[in-house]
Amino acid sequence: MRSLFVRIVLIVVVIGYGLGTDFRFTVVQAKGELPATLEALEQDIAHSLRNQQTAITLSYAGNKTELSSEIAELMRRAIGQDDYIAYIVDSYFYSVRSWGTTASIRINVRYRETAEQTKLVDERIASVLSNLITPDMKEEQKVQAIHDWIVLHMRYDEALQRYTAYEALTQGTAVCQGYTLLAYRMLQAAGLTSRIAEGEVHTGSHVWNLVQIRGNWHHMDVTWDDPLPDRAGKVRYAYFLKSDEEMRNDHKWVKTYPLATPYVTD
Repeated sequence: MRSLFVRIVLIVVVIGYGLGTDFRFTVVQAKGELPATLEALEQDIAHSLRNQQTAITLSYAGNKTELSSEIAELMRRAIGQDDYIAYIVDSYFYSVRSWGTTASIRINVRYRETAEQTKLVDERIASVLSNLITPDMKEEQKVQAIHDWIVLHMRYDEALQRYTAYEALTQGTAVCQGYTLLAYRMLQAAGLTSRIAEGEVHTGSHVWNLVQIRGNWHHMDVTWDDPLPDRAGKVRYAYFLKSDEEMRNDHKWVKTYPLATPYVTD
């Protein structure tokens, strides 16, 4: 299979008083006014996830009935605020307990890539970009430099075992998710705006990048531009800076993304 995307989400909801389970969580909420709206609570959760906290405890002073009915969707939105986090969250559990006028939300998260590994990814990317990107480069030149570097330094993981940017960088191999996460992180570090697109291809589930150049969005599938079997020194551009119309020939996305237009040279 050319691509494989797996994300497991396990959810536990507990509403009640005085439950006897012994939890050990890291409290990450700052002292001060407690969030009283679901929107504020979502932002607190998203902040903790961006810091790759594995154990989170938050208090909530808003409507507890509303919280119990909306917590599952709120978690999905919080995770989805950051594309990188969304694709390295492996699983999560949460419980909600009520005492008096407040509720306590406890979340246990497992990531495919640890905070320490992400730090190493960022350090390695900074080192690579320092030799790859120059101040006089146009946006499209930066995108191509990143696209080419990944293709030339990675090979597709036909064992379908490696999903992260960390594995791509340290082992030189990953499935589409690892390629795409690495490209996303490199584009972000280079000051470029990008998204991760999720969809289907003839082999099954697949992810790739969307990148913004001079205000216009374009598709970029680094995985499919890397020949299989791997060919040293060979870079393809069949899926580089493509429009929605061009990508629809063999990619079908399942979410709503910015409109991707044909790339026009400056």
